[in-house]
Amino acid sequence: MKRQSVAEIREIFLNYFQDKSHRVVPSSSLLPAGDPTLLFTTAGMVQFKPFFTGAVELPYTRATSCQKCLRTTDLEVVGRTERHCTFFEMLGNFSFGDYFKEEAISYALDCSVNHLGFDKEKIWVTVYSDDDEAEKIWLSKGIPKERITRLGKKDNFWGPAGDSGACGPCSELYLDRGIEKGGPDCATSGTCRPGCDCDRFLEFWNIVFNQFNQDTEGNLHPLKQTGIDTGSGLERVALLLQGADSVYDTDELRKIISFYEELSGIKYDEAVALSKLPDQKSERARTAANQKAAFRVVTDHIRSVLFSIGDGIYPDRTGRGYVIRRLIRRATLFGRKLNFREPFLYKLVDRVVEIYKSRYPELGRNAIAIAKTIHAEEELFLKTLELGLEKIETLVAKTKAEGKKTFSGADAFLLYGTYGFPAEMTEEIVAEQGFDFDKQGFQEELEKDRQFSRESWKANKVSLMTGQSAEKTEFLGYSSLLGKGNIIYLFSDNKPAKVLKEGQAGAIVLDKTPFYPEGGGQVGDTGFLRQGKNVFKVSDTQKENDVILHFGEMLSGEFSVAQELEAEVEAVRRERLRFHHSGTHLLNGALRSLLGDHVLQKGSIVSAEYLRFDFSHPSALTSDEIRKIESWVNESIRKDFQVSTKELGIDDAKKTGAVATFGEKYGDKVRVVQMGDASVEFCGGTHVSHTGEIGYFFIKKESSPGAGNRRIEGVCGPAVIETFQNRFAELTESVQNLNLKIKSELGEEGAKLLITSPVPGPDEIREKLEKEGATAVTFFRDLSENVAAKIEESASSFLKTKRSLESRDFENNASIIEKVFASSVETGVGKIVSAIFEDKDPNSLKGLSDNLKVREKNLLVILGSKNPENASVVITCSSDLVAKGIHCGNLVKTACEVLGGKGGGKPDMAQGGGKEKQNLESAIAGAVNEAKQILTGERV
Repeated sequence: MKRQSVAEIREIFLNYFQDKSHRVVPSSSLLPAGDPTLLFTTAGMVQFKPFFTGAVELPYTRATSCQKCLRTTDLEVVGRTERHCTFFEMLGNFSFGDYFKEEAISYALDCSVNHLGFDKEKIWVTVYSDDDEAEKIWLSKGIPKERITRLGKKDNFWGPAGDSGACGPCSELYLDRGIEKGGPDCATSGTCRPGCDCDRFLEFWNIVFNQFNQDTEGNLHPLKQTGIDTGSGLERVALLLQGADSVYDTDELRKIISFYEELSGIKYDEAVALSKLPDQKSERARTAANQKAAFRVVTDHIRSVLFSIGDGIYPDRTGRGYVIRRLIRRATLFGRKLNFREPFLYKLVDRVVEIYKSRYPELGRNAIAIAKTIHAEEELFLKTLELGLEKIETLVAKTKAEGKKTFSGADAFLLYGTYGFPAEMTEEIVAEQGFDFDKQGFQEELEKDRQFSRESWKANKVSLMTGQSAEKTEFLGYSSLLGKGNIIYLFSDNKPAKVLKEGQAGAIVLDKTPFYPEGGGQVGDTGFLRQGKNVFKVSDTQKENDVILHFGEMLSGEFSVAQELEAEVEAVRRERLRFHHSGTHLLNGALRSLLGDHVLQKGSIVSAEYLRFDFSHPSALTSDEIRKIESWVNESIRKDFQVSTKELGIDDAKKTGAVATFGEKYGDKVRVVQMGDASVEFCGGTHVSHTGEIGYFFIKKESSPGAGNRRIEGVCGPAVIETFQNRFAELTESVQNLNLKIKSELGEEGAKLLITSPVPGPDEIREKLEKEGATAVTFFRDLSENVAAKIEESASSFLKTKRSLESRDFENNASIIEKVFASSVETGVGKIVSAIFEDKDPNSLKGLSDNLKVREKNLLVILGSKNPENASVVITCSSDLVAKGIHCGNLVKTACEVLGGKGGGKPDMAQGGGKEKQNLESAIAGAVNEAKQILTGERV
């Protein structure tokens, strides 16, 4: 294959598809435009998602791009493998209702072989398990059937990017790199092919045949038009075409590594070579392996950080910014392995920009700001890095001393809050010490900080009206999800604008709107603003004083001030918001009725997915209290109270006894929402008209956000159905997996352990809830807890039974008995037999010893086992040998001294052990020799 540079490969690909009538589209930002389901642009098709779904008018039907992408799903292995990166460039060609499988496959093979230079005879392909059409096309293009592999959904069904969007079956191209790249069993098995975990076959091209649109619930709907989404990782292609050992040895990344070599004085190639020393445990090899990983991590992370900041994603405490901060700090930490003790990443910004600025000119324009930002972040972290590393050592030592295997979330939060260590970085560090990580504990500690960050973000987001004059926005959303309004203001880049054009993010103020702005715990509405083919996607709605602002992005066309728009709120989402908001009011009523008037609301979140309610209460709720609260709410739903709303003066409103929300400010006029005798509250949110619409209510979790306060998380309506369906689906899978394991490993012995209780299916769950309501909620709560308890009980019994059977099989195994006797030493007055096993408990060794003594009258048995934490020794003998001077207790003591432990027992049976299991062979040999001397001495 011809050796080509990364830049050449990029241009060959784009030029090829340009010649095939594709529009060359520039890479979009790493900040996904108008897609709240993604933190970053993770694939080439992200910017084209509306094209695939038909949400916008198509400006072209064929496109090609080289898209910058950022994924952190495999962050922990970046630097340690040959091909993982967080930042990468994705080559792509796309069809929107134009060509489909036949042309896409032809293009892929033609471009790969005749333009990029891949050897056709080494190309293998995969197709989706039931995609006969794709296989037929590959066969017609000259790929023989033996080089075509069918794989399932995990491998050959792609998408969507994010929680929703286009997706479909796919077909991938692999290059056979030779049998020498295969795993240890691949050469002999003869079954190695794409899908194997070894490095022989490397995928370099993925064609997705988009046929479906997946909604946010995971449902697949046929696309109005089929499409093609090709992804070909540029770094991966370069690795293959350049014959490199890893993506980091391709020309552009290797050039970045050379910059670090200059700064550090360490040679990358030397580190790679030394890391391959035969003795991988030697200090020299370990140091080299760490340096190799460090070169790769800092090389990868500088690109991720540089491109992200270049696109306006700055280091922060939450969200996308948190990821960027984490990458900078991870690079800083790995930089220490290259002897960097001062800020170093920022020094390479100009040199890395030089590599990419011709393709991505925004880097050149922002280079100074990027370097300044990275420098500031490095300095900020370095100020506490040394102290933080010392603190980690102290906390790790404390955890070890306490005999714990899990590093606590509280300690991780201390490292985060005080020393700036992201939790994931702490997790990586403590994992190297053999500890698990308490993620849940950390998240709970972090919740207050996240809430503060959310409030700060909101404040920044709704500060656009400062200095602007506008009358109160008329809210239409109590009675309708549709409406018309005239544009009063447009904002782009946090400044007033006259026009908002396609692709621009911004905010729109209308004189009238059905969109509810975030307030009273309820999140803002989403939906669309339209005028003909001009479409603005609303991703959030906020309020500043009396003005409602719609935040989002122009999907197509443009808007200008004074235009009249049609406004449409996303109906399903609003409905679920109404269920959860009205459910929150009923929950508040239940708490005050059942727990007492001391209960005060301390905060709430009302989303489409769930509700969260914080309230004052001195102690955790009991299981009985949770059930009573849940039943109270469900009974109020069943009574189908009318939900009435009145706008009253503040004094008259107070006379109604309405409950005010903690922290809310009220004007002269307030809206009072009443639900029969169950709830009366001040509230401006959107609600159901009758409580029966809510359907049902379920408490998922009760916890504490802080001293003196409790927190309830719950779901209403369809979300209850989904919660139980998901819960029982998980339980069903657990039951099936456990039963299969019991059957396969225990056979008839495990029949009594099988779980035979039926677990309800999704249809049964829905029908029962819809028919019985509150009664069904209680039934499913109890049933899920009972099934979970049965699984735990059966799993525990399975392990005990398995150990018992394994022990029995071990003790009675004829081949083991024969093998032990083969080691016998004849002393003239009796035999000595000895053996060492792996991971056997003392009882199993005793059982084997008893079976051995049945076979021989005068027998001394010395058995040992290497276990995960230590070594065990069991010594037994017949009474005749005791009379000849053998004392098993003394022999065990001698053996255990060699193991650094203790042991003892009777003359005819003793046991012991020690942690120095590497000395077990010597300990057993010593006991054998001592016994032999005793017995031969007696004989003489």
